Parts: sequence; C-alpha cells; structure tokens
Amino acid sequence: MKSGNRQQQKDTLRLAEPTLTLARHGDGPDARLVEIVRLLARRAAREAYEEELR
Repeated sequence: MKSGNRQQQKDTLRLAEPTLTLARHGDGPDARLVEIVRLLARRAAREAYEEELR
C-alpha cells in the first residue's frame, strides 16, 4: 500500500467525523443548560441552608 493512499484514506475518515454545533434547535432553552442550572441552584440552596444551621 502506498503512503499517499493511506494519507488519502485518513483525510476521507476525517470528513466523516461528527461536528459539534452550538446552534439551538427549536424554541425554548437548551435542556442541558436548564439541568445544570437546576443542579447548581440545588447545591447553592443546600450550602446556604447548612451555613444557617451553624
């Protein structure tokens, strides 16, 4: 197998890799962001409550 052919195969495989897109699909907020905000708010509330108990 020629090395030039191998490089061409690598380039072809690179084109098939999925790409990350940050564009929103549809209306409404991103569900992943909503979930992380919910988790962070829960943690902050728990920490504030524990601080008041001290």
